[in-house]
Amino acid sequence: MAMRAGKEGGINENVTINGSILAFPYLLIPIENVEQCVSYKIWMATAATSEADINSPMINPLAEKAPCLSGLGCSRLLLCIAEKDEYIPREIGIRFVEGMKNSGWKGDLEFIEVEDVGHCFQLANFEIKKSRDLIKRFASFIRFT
Repeated sequence: MAMRAGKEGGINENVTINGSILAFPYLLIPIENVEQCVSYKIWMATAATSEADINSPMINPLAEKAPCLSGLGCSRLLLCIAEKDEYIPREIGIRFVEGMKNSGWKGDLEFIEVEDVGHCFQLANFEIKKSRDLIKRFASFIRFT
């Protein structure tokens, strides 16, 4: 939605997107042994034949045919990944951060990598300290956007 808002100059004259949160985003970016990743296998099994490729802009925001990340239609972005994510390897999140930094996007990027946890851990056990801390970071980001 934020990419579309950037392309179209906003949502409408009354609504803008100030910030976006990408929490454990389902992205695929070529990395070593990506074919072994659960996310790759799911994508290849479920994507339309015309899109079943790791270089599809529908799954790879750094693909050659993907819209340029510099056009992201918000001024703040919070990206959260998990060190032991069983679906999206941390290397993909790191490559996405590098792509954002190199894109020419003028906004503020906050990056969080939560150590020793898996994909969307905060939903499985929201009472542990790491979950509470992450949820507080989300709330703070929203409050100050």
